[in-house]
Amino acid sequence: MTASAQDRGTVRITPRFVVGSILRRRRSLRRLAHTWSLPVLAFAGAVLIALGSSAGWRIAGVALGLYSAGAFAVGFAATKRRGENKNYYGGYVSLRLGLIAAVSAGFMWQRPGEAGAVAAITIAAVAAVTIEPPLKTWVWKTRQVHTNIPGLPTVPAVPASARRLPLASWLLIAASGVTAAADVTPWVPFALWALLIVAQGALCGWSIVADRISGMLGRGARDAVRELKPEFVVYYAASSGVRYQLGVWLPYLERIGRPFIVITRSPGTVQDIADLTSAPVLCPLDLGAGDLDNLVVPSIRVAYYVQGSPANQTFQRYRNITHVWLNHGDSDKQANFHPRHATYDKLFVAGELAIERYWQNGIDIPREKFTFIGRPQAEKIVDAATQAGAPVRTILYAPTWQGGRPSSSYSSLMVGPEIVKRLLERGLTIVFRPHPLSRKVPRDLKQIQEITALLAADAAKSGRQHVYGAQAETAWDVPDCFNNADALVTDVSSLATDYLASGKPLAMVAVLSGGEEFLSQTPLAHVAYVIEKDLSTLDQVIDDLTGDDPKRPQRLRFRAVCMGESLGIHATEPFIAESLHLIDDPRIANS
Repeated sequence: MTASAQDRGTVRITPRFVVGSILRRRRSLRRLAHTWSLPVLAFAGAVLIALGSSAGWRIAGVALGLYSAGAFAVGFAATKRRGENKNYYGGYVSLRLGLIAAVSAGFMWQRPGEAGAVAAITIAAVAAVTIEPPLKTWVWKTRQVHTNIPGLPTVPAVPASARRLPLASWLLIAASGVTAAADVTPWVPFALWALLIVAQGALCGWSIVADRISGMLGRGARDAVRELKPEFVVYYAASSGVRYQLGVWLPYLERIGRPFIVITRSPGTVQDIADLTSAPVLCPLDLGAGDLDNLVVPSIRVAYYVQGSPANQTFQRYRNITHVWLNHGDSDKQANFHPRHATYDKLFVAGELAIERYWQNGIDIPREKFTFIGRPQAEKIVDAATQAGAPVRTILYAPTWQGGRPSSSYSSLMVGPEIVKRLLERGLTIVFRPHPLSRKVPRDLKQIQEITALLAADAAKSGRQHVYGAQAETAWDVPDCFNNADALVTDVSSLATDYLASGKPLAMVAVLSGGEEFLSQTPLAHVAYVIEKDLSTLDQVIDDLTGDDPKRPQRLRFRAVCMGESLGIHATEPFIAESLHLIDDPRIANS
């Protein structure tokens, strides 16, 4: 081997190499610093309290400890405000034990004559912290969770305060450090640690009760379901999204007027579903067979699916049931023409356009599998088609979320602040309703906050009554937002389809593609005003939305192709009629 070849096989550790390696790993280093900065500061504070040779050092240690505990509490509160559900229970146990040891050393340094009290507080603190990992496994384990079933108890929810117990231990460590530095007897913080142990014991008691009820549910669920004699079932395989996926259909499923049950795969969704319906909600432990088999009683004839999880096939294997793909929206997104949909017995779709989507994308599904049901959700949308030339003063901006992968990232939020700014410059009032999942994406949340700030500032300056936040996202539902707006700006989303029922003008932001390519991929865009991603067409689009609305005749013709003829108070009739037909004719399942 030549010298040059040997050189090529040798890694030279040079300053440039070291700096380059650090820069390439800066994201990992930032994540590491974010995770461990507060714990390291807390530990440093405890060491200063325990070993500080003067009051100044101990005061510095107390300051570090209080800062760390306070910052942890603020971070915990921030995750709750963002809707995140992080569980810190059982986390950072080793670090907390190290802090407890340092604080105990500080007590011994300050009060060597109270060894018994120091031992007591140390044992209590160690017990309160070390019990968390095994107790976490027990408390948050998967249990048989059912609700709304007559004659059967409901497994109580894990107490909300349980997740706050680790925060209490951090605060107690900080308080113990303060008392050690202040030369206060260890018996004072010992009493507080004893209360924390009592709280952990209460959590153990909750687990015992929950286990007993879970056992009762497992044994009694089949008999209870048999007595209910449900005629159809809604199978939900997702772990989130209940309100905007299942919630949009439950009112209409209830109006079928036949008994039904909801089966969900995720225990965490049971209460969310129960908040939306009085129908029984069941979550079997054994998803492959066993417990699930016990819930498939002979009276069930139809199963509905509103979410496209591959896990739906777990329930599709019951071939004596008619399996109906219902979906939770209707748009030109890829999720609306997936090849997996061919595995269902029936596909309930809004109109002819839904069938064309499958065929245009090479998905061959026999036409007889499709059933037109329109959009029942359009019943609350006021049809303003007869109000030609009505002034446009209020714009609904309703961007979708970024999707689960780049190929389905249709959200326009990255240009949302500029869109809103340009609308405000035209003197328009804004209703802002982002997709509920967007608040869980940090980048999108930042854009939402920027838009909210723009609206708040403009309201203070101009007096215009913009609608955003809880009012637009919670107090109002989607039809309320539609009815209170004169035009819509959105992206590739089911909201664009549903808005057709209003007869009012709409614009779509072309995110993944533009120009003719966007029009070829998005049939609805032909009757909407297209905002290119670079916003080069935005001013013209605003002119069209607020002016003559030249696409109005074309849009009204397209509405019938997309949504059928049943709108307003008649919008629910096709869905209810077709559902009753399936339920009353079980032979369809194997036709």
